[in-house]
Amino acid sequence: MSTPQIERLRAHCHRLRLYQVEAELSGLLEQAAKKDMSYSDFLDELLGLEVRSKTEKHLTMRVNMARFPFHKTLESFDFKFQPSIDPKIIRELSSCRYVSSGENVLLLGPPD
Repeated sequence: MSTPQIERLRAHCHRLRLYQVEAELSGLLEQAAKKDMSYSDFLDELLGLEVRSKTEKHLTMRVNMARFPFHKTLESFDFKFQPSIDPKIIRELSSCRYVSSGENVLLLGPPD
């Protein structure tokens, strides 16, 4: 693909605020050419990259706007500190699969 065409594509991406696609366009085009990707597969890869980037950016922005005093995640939780809590169950609950399957979750009392 010619350089003027790539620059036009980058300008279009910038105008449409597809900043992640704009930043990685050359690499994505090379990858698509090497893999001989179909147009739909390439577009899926391109838009998926942008959606993931924007989702991550929005999540980070919301956490920052919440002004939590500490940033804690399940990955950083010390399950050894509270051995009665089963890490497997907590990770399963964090997936929120119970919502889509219509199940109820009930947490009772302090951990033993």
